[in-house]
Amino acid sequence: LRAISHDLRTPLTAISGNANNLMANGDSFDEETRRQIYTDIYDDSMWLINLVENLLSVTRLEEGKMNLSFTAELMDEVVAEALRHINRKKIEHVITTDIEDFLFARMDARLIVQVIINIVENAIKYTPPGSHIRIAADREGDRVRVRISDDGPGIPDEVKPRVFDMFYTGTNRIADSRRSLGLGLALCKSILDAHRGEISVSDNVPGGSVFTFTLPVSEVTIHESTLDPGR
Repeated sequence: LRAISHDLRTPLTAISGNANNLMANGDSFDEETRRQIYTDIYDDSMWLINLVENLLSVTRLEEGKMNLSFTAELMDEVVAEALRHINRKKIEHVITTDIEDFLFARMDARLIVQVIINIVENAIKYTPPGSHIRIAADREGDRVRVRISDDGPGIPDEVKPRVFDMFYTGTNRIADSRRSLGLGLALCKSILDAHRGEISVSDNVPGGSVFTFTLPVSEVTIHESTLDPGR
């Protein structure tokens, strides 16, 4: 409760302060200043929405109350869908993909999209503008392996074992201290557990972090009739 209260209080204070500023002094602000305040209010409110949605999702998954719908999905399409939902700060980073062709995995697509979003947005938040983020996926035996790497400052060894704990932030908080390291990653772990997959973090070489998760391979048979040009 202490962690949740802290994470809610800071953005709520910023929203109410900015709104009060607009009500009291809005007529005296120029258009650029007003637009920046509007943007700050929007960003804080969207972050709060994401926090609450992630928290509810973790709770539902942990209690077994979320209905999962498993289908065979193409990994390149799932990654593309996730990148369409990444917030606008992605333009400050270089994001590339390297996905094996015709790579199918068994998954609940909406949840795996959320896993990719959370890991990429975590990389965006914890790396400076201009950093490189790479999403790669290939087949490894009966598993699909997805690796999301960055070339930022990395994660200290003493923090790695706990990055998937809810609300764990470690000792290397960034300047915007309300951004908990752990909630989005805790949701990722809950989702992968529900898929009977695994998730881990390791060092990127020469610098940065690599988040790796696995999913079951899904074998898809294309019937000859579907390839008949006469149909």
